Amino acid sequence: MDLHSDNFTPLIAPSAIEINVRPNLLYTEEYSYLTRDELEVLFLLATTEMSAEGLTSFSFSGIKRQLGKHQQKITKAVNRLLSKELITKTNIGYSLSSKGSSILSEVIKSQNTIDLHQSNNEFLQQKILFNYEVSLEEIINLLVGKWFGSFRYISHTEGKNLTIRWQLVDSRSSATLQIFSDEAILTILPESNNHQRFTYEQALDELSEYFCNLLSALGVQPSVVFEGWKRSTFSEIEYQKRLISWLNTSNKSLAEN
Repeated sequence: MDLHSDNFTPLIAPSAIEINVRPNLLYTEEYSYLTRDELEVLFLLATTEMSAEGLTSFSFSGIKRQLGKHQQKITKAVNRLLSKELITKTNIGYSLSSKGSSILSEVIKSQNTIDLHQSNNEFLQQKILFNYEVSLEEIINLLVGKWFGSFRYISHTEGKNLTIRWQLVDSRSSATLQIFSDEAILTILPESNNHQRFTYEQALDELSEYFCNLLSALGVQPSVVFEGWKRSTFSEIEYQKRLISWLNTSNKSLAEN
């Protein structure tokens, strides 16, 4: 097992993004004003959904954990966003609405309003193959909303595949499990400026063992193909361009429907 090799099948890892909003209040004619906390919630939902290409649902605790803010601040921001219809709420969590997507397009066009940058350009990844196709519905029922070990559930995305995210206890680091019909990709995104590689390698082993045991219980034989550290290839400018393009495409699609 080579944990520091660069010889991997090319994969796209979910981006770990830190958000810096300027100024603290963004005034708009239609939506009164958006506070920094509200903008950070919107960008969290949007950037996560963009990376996974599907409808993302965040739990309340997941939003709070990812942004690292006090519960009272998140409660106020979420309630205001709901009242403005910029996000929607279901029994499984909070998602970005069409209005929220539209207003973010306007936000990004404003100069000096938002900075997006990757919190860490290294991530740890593993790929697991299945001996036959799995039922994503079964996986959803077994993993979505579940906490285990040092992992706390934060969100999931249902689209072309299933993506589930957790956050490590006492850390801003996150773990992502992307599940396709015949394979899965596990990713650990370290906290900014945290270089404790061995700790993350242990966390990946823990997540991998848990998931492989779950597959075995379903009668699926998992096979680990590789694991190791990779570097992100996205620059800040490229990421912002990708977000703008995704928002425009998303808004156009919603308008046509």
